[in-house]
Amino acid sequence: MSPSKKILSIVIVAAFLFQCQPSALNSKCDPNGSSYFQTLILLLGTSENTQFCGANIRNPFFGRTKVPRFVLVTNVGVSTATSNINVFRIQPNTGELSQVAGSPFALTNRPRYSVTNAAGNTVYVANVGNTSVSVLSLDPDTGVLSVKHSDLVLSSTPYSLVLDPNGKYLFASSETTQQIHRMAIDSTGNISTIPPATNTSNPTSGAVGKLVFDSLGRHLYAALTGGSGNMSGVQAFSFDSATGGFTSINVYQTSQNNLSLAISANDQFVYGANYFSQDVFPFVRDGGSGGLTIQTSISAGIAPGYTIVDPLNRFVYVANSGTGQGTISAYVINSLTGGLTSVSGSPFSSGFSPIGLGIDPSGKFLYSSNTQGGNVSGYSINGDGSLTPLVGFPVTAGTNPFSIEIVSY
Repeated sequence: MSPSKKILSIVIVAAFLFQCQPSALNSKCDPNGSSYFQTLILLLGTSENTQFCGANIRNPFFGRTKVPRFVLVTNVGVSTATSNINVFRIQPNTGELSQVAGSPFALTNRPRYSVTNAAGNTVYVANVGNTSVSVLSLDPDTGVLSVKHSDLVLSSTPYSLVLDPNGKYLFASSETTQQIHRMAIDSTGNISTIPPATNTSNPTSGAVGKLVFDSLGRHLYAALTGGSGNMSGVQAFSFDSATGGFTSINVYQTSQNNLSLAISANDQFVYGANYFSQDVFPFVRDGGSGGLTIQTSISAGIAPGYTIVDPLNRFVYVANSGTGQGTISAYVINSLTGGLTSVSGSPFSSGFSPIGLGIDPSGKFLYSSNTQGGNVSGYSINGDGSLTPLVGFPVTAGTNPFSIEIVSY
């Protein structure tokens, strides 16, 4: 940790002293103890959020030091010969993208969804072609992708991936079964299956879409999919960080075919979109129990397939991915209720069939991967939540681009 960050951590310690009370069971919670400051500074120096002496302490300087460097776009292709991953370097001041040397990088098992660890050097990719997860190395300087470990083949096709906030476990939703695959991550970044998979409780037949954790890693939320005319929903789980296990809290019905979920950065609200009933639903989240209370839904565009919340908790954006068209719906968040109001001018035009969205950590730029268009659109996010196309976009991607991920350092 740099000297400046140490000084900032000490300032944070002073600001939170009143929250930490001595405990007979833990001498580290005594502000007069010799290990008190050392323990708290160590925790804050290695994590954006930490639990200490009964208080949740957030280091505001930890997250703010990260700057976006790369944008990863998975291209599912139509065969193994046309599947790969684009890596673009992002200019953080202007939002411009330029492809790194060697991109696109071949990944023949038809990659669909990627997630990168906190250090920004290991990328996990869900593959449609051989129902596996790939483990790749990402060079933080050059953006070059290379194979790090052999693929881990799962018992069913993975749809999306999520890492627990502590980086010990990786989870994959199943596109064909009502299950969540669990994987342990070792010190080299390699993964191994933890049996058995966690079963979900879909209201009707279906599978599992997007997975999201709260920032502390206490609760996981799973989008439950279903066919047209069938009820879908969201399942909330409590998470055991020692074993990687889940315990169901409740199932909340939404409407038809919930593919996507997003959680606000302040952990107060959960949002999702129903692909067939074409609406967006907000939930208020109980931070203690992990339970959800649904609020009034609002209409979206054709086939909403992806939901994202801006990092400043102001806006929700939804990719309307119907074939032959493409728009992005934008909504303002009511900071008290979590309710949504359409932004003036919404929905905004995008490339054909946008299916992935990404927002840079500053909340200035939004990107969409357009499956049918084979490209990436870029926008500046205005103060009212409206989107203005960036100069130089769309940028050409590969065949059937799917997920878009921004990697910051």
